[in-house]
Amino acid sequence: MDRIPLLIVGDGPQEPTGLGRIARDVAGLITESDLPVDLVHVGGPIPPVWTKWAHLPLDEHDRGEDWGASYVAALWQSLWGRKPGVLWLIWDPGRVAAYLDAQLPAQKWAYTAVDAPNRNGSVGGPAGVALEACDRVLAYGRWASQIIQTKRKRVSYLPHGLTIETYHASTVEERAWVAEQLGPYAVGANTRVIGCVATNQPRKDLGLYFQTLAELQARGHAVYGWLHTDVLTKAWSVVQLVEDCGLAKRVTVSTRQYSDRQLALLYQACDVTIAPGLGEGFGYPIVESLAAGVPVVHGDFGGGRELVPKIEWRFPVREVRLDGIYGQQRPLFRADDVANAIERIWRWRDAVGAETVRAYCRGAVAHLDWQSLWPRWRSWIRQGLDG
Repeated sequence: MDRIPLLIVGDGPQEPTGLGRIARDVAGLITESDLPVDLVHVGGPIPPVWTKWAHLPLDEHDRGEDWGASYVAALWQSLWGRKPGVLWLIWDPGRVAAYLDAQLPAQKWAYTAVDAPNRNGSVGGPAGVALEACDRVLAYGRWASQIIQTKRKRVSYLPHGLTIETYHASTVEERAWVAEQLGPYAVGANTRVIGCVATNQPRKDLGLYFQTLAELQARGHAVYGWLHTDVLTKAWSVVQLVEDCGLAKRVTVSTRQYSDRQLALLYQACDVTIAPGLGEGFGYPIVESLAAGVPVVHGDFGGGRELVPKIEWRFPVREVRLDGIYGQQRPLFRADDVANAIERIWRWRDAVGAETVRAYCRGAVAHLDWQSLWPRWRSWIRQGLDG
């Protein structure tokens, strides 16, 4: 059977980003399936060289001013000539917009990271026009599908998956490794480790995370922070936040690239985690924490809110501001509200027991196991190929 060209464009499969992970998972599952496609994944720099399936780089130079649209059109011509197929953009709407006029003999699909609406509750500007022009659009969740749906008649949604087996119980050796990573100050009979996994960017409110640690400490709780991020100084100076919040020797900050299993072990060492996003399309750290059996608190906003299983674990939006060239709504949160949500979790755990809490958290994301989720993804892809 003649195989259909399928060009996935987004972050690279070797990049430590959420978008890179999404593209890597989807491309890997397609490669292992019986779908009749000739798959090539474009994105990210090399080295490191990716060898698990066909991959071509898309670094800063190749992206240029059009996010690589002209480069990708040249790649298609080189790979398949004028043979028709599918260009699948696994990126945010702003980058999808750059491909609006790309001259390719292909349907344009988008699995797009919608994390916040404009003041009208939609995706506006060139990004909204681009999504309207795509042949197929798939959202991360129900909330995002409704934001896009103000422009289109109907948008389906499918969440990302997890490999739940990664989060199985730790061994004695693994717990010793975790203790080494967190350091001696994280150990103590009454010490509660509060985790946060977030890149150092404006959309991740690291200030809220550190102020919450300071607030809980002021309330008399023996807390210790673990922040996993990419760099210490970018949108935020992590060192400055630690100093300003009086948290010297009360926080471990990790920036190295952990394996999925290592990250799962560090989640398991936490009593609770904070997801400080100011708009999430999905929020990997939310579901990763739950898969590890650890409750997570998150603002009552965006796509992340529908992943938090108990309303008591969400903290309220106090105000909304507009941000960026697309005038997106960004919420304002207060550290005392976050601390209140965490204290509600601790009171609940005292009432029902730690094992019940772990089982509840894991059950809340059981439906996201790739073994359960992939058949739905395969069906959506197959439907598009048949069309």
